Amino acid sequence: MKDTQDVSRIRNGRAWEEFCEQLKTAGDQILKNAPDDDFDRAEGLRYLSRLTSTFLKNATSDPMPRRATLVPMSIKIGLDNPDYIYFTVPIDPESEYRIRGHLGDAHMIGFGTFSGGLGTKEGLVRNQYLESQNLHLDHDDYFEISLSKKQSGENWLPLDESTNSLQIRQTLLKRAQQRPAPLELERLGKEHPPSPLDPSRFAETLDRVGGTLMGTVHQFLGWTKSFAAQPHEIHPIDPALMTFAQGDPNTLYNYSYWDIAEDEAFVIEFTPPACEYWNLQIGNHWLESFDFMHRSTHINHHTALQDANGQVRAVVSPVDPGVPNWLDTAGHSRGTLALRWVGAESLPQTHSYVTKRIDLV
Repeated sequence: MKDTQDVSRIRNGRAWEEFCEQLKTAGDQILKNAPDDDFDRAEGLRYLSRLTSTFLKNATSDPMPRRATLVPMSIKIGLDNPDYIYFTVPIDPESEYRIRGHLGDAHMIGFGTFSGGLGTKEGLVRNQYLESQNLHLDHDDYFEISLSKKQSGENWLPLDESTNSLQIRQTLLKRAQQRPAPLELERLGKEHPPSPLDPSRFAETLDRVGGTLMGTVHQFLGWTKSFAAQPHEIHPIDPALMTFAQGDPNTLYNYSYWDIAEDEAFVIEFTPPACEYWNLQIGNHWLESFDFMHRSTHINHHTALQDANGQVRAVVSPVDPGVPNWLDTAGHSRGTLALRWVGAESLPQTHSYVTKRIDLV
């Protein structure tokens, strides 16, 4: 009966109308929660258009290609890390897969299987996670990873009944100057050509994309609201927010919100502990990273300059104040901040404040 109803919704155009209504609702939420600034409003609508484009493309592409050279995600969402190159591929838990690759210039790589998804009722749920530090490599740093329900090979990433995606994060410490690790994913077994488009399933696809759009917008508006409640302070993220967006299990996340005038600077000071990796970045009100390939918008444990006592002072400012670790606001008066720690046994105290740029020493 439902298949018949979905086909009717394609025939009479109702499936498309309902998708557009969901898109309009998401846009209304963006405008309702935007700062009173036309620049931020326009960025919010651009953010929604980017989400829509990406979600539609992913939902209407061949979901299970036989072989795929993994293509980095271009979407900006949830304060995406400039040091990370993200990959997401749909996975059929009844199939078996093989990843072949080389570490290249990557500082580390994380391979995770997930169920659910952003914007859904269950959220994005991490099932299993495998780090490059734990991979068996050959003498030239090449590796293979098996993805299957049954254990297979030296490097095995288990699949279970709920698994629907593979996500990979490569960390490049000087991204503009380094080459990503070359990776290839192959689905094993007999090859089947993609099925012709099913009208009923396409109606369901539009429903799913519309619902995911509204859920994702709502989810990350909640993040921004939480950060903005304590501006210019650095705090660990509310664990409840991470419940619906699980990522690297070894990363500890701290966030903030900043709002400064043209002649001001937001200063963050801390002494990093020993750890595998840390990163500090800024982004816009909608939790999009800035143009990190052309502007100085983030630092990490490799690029940051420390003083004689090992302290890092990062300075968020619209104009270069002529001090180390300047983070360029890229024309923004307000935005968000993320401070990530990987493999740290303890977290340092952070001192943050707003000052006049002219008073910086």
